[in-house]
This record gives sequence, C-alpha cells and structure tokens, in this order.
Amino acid sequence: DKARPEIAAALRRASRDHKRVILVFGGNWCYDCHVLDTAFHSKEIAPLLRANFYVVHVNIGEEYDKNLDLAAKYQVPLKKGVPALVVLDPDGKLVYSQQAGEFENSVRIGPADVIAFLKKWAPARPS
Repeated sequence: DKARPEIAAALRRASRDHKRVILVFGGNWCYDCHVLDTAFHSKEIAPLLRANFYVVHVNIGEEYDKNLDLAAKYQVPLKKGVPALVVLDPDGKLVYSQQAGEFENSVRIGPADVIAFLKKWAPARPS
C-alpha cells in the first residue's frame, strides 16, 4: 500500500510550500468519495485546494480492512462512513479529523460546504 510513503512525501512538500495535508480515507468503490473528488477538481474549489493543501487518498478497502492503523492514528471513526477527512500540519501533527461522517453523504454536501471546510482549515499565511 502506498499511503505511508505518499503521506511522508506530501508532508515534505507541505513543509516546503507552507501548506497543510488533507488525508481522504475512502476507496474507489465509494460513490461519495468520487463526488468529493469531483468537487476538489471543480473550477471553484481546485484553486483554493491547490493554494493551501496537498491531498493524499488513503484506501480503506471494500471490507474496511486496509490502513486501519492510519485511521486509528489520525482518530478517524470509519464506522461513521467515508469519505472521512483529516487535516495535518506539515510536521504531521493532527489539526482536525472528521468525527461524524460529515462528508459521508454527498446529497448533504455541496460546493459551499467543501469551500467552507477548506477555508476553515487552510494554513495561516504570514502577514
């Protein structure tokens, strides 16, 4: 599984570029994960995402049996559903983890919600 080296590489880039890292726990089989990914690539969200974050997808497997140690490390309650997002500082410190399956239901999540999330957790810029 590529999650660990991808996280390490993203943290190195984030440190260099003064960004944060978003871990998206989910999988290819997860419809709502695709909806979120589409939102991340949309013209209103992609620039905000690129300016502030690196994204790493963490596959949890169709049986919820992969990368469970990473889910535990970053306090992700997978039983609440996926996608589940984690925000890390460049030093790897946990800034935020979704505790209530907030992005688990794409019907409830719109672009405004994703934008608000990204703005809330964007790194502070030196003034």
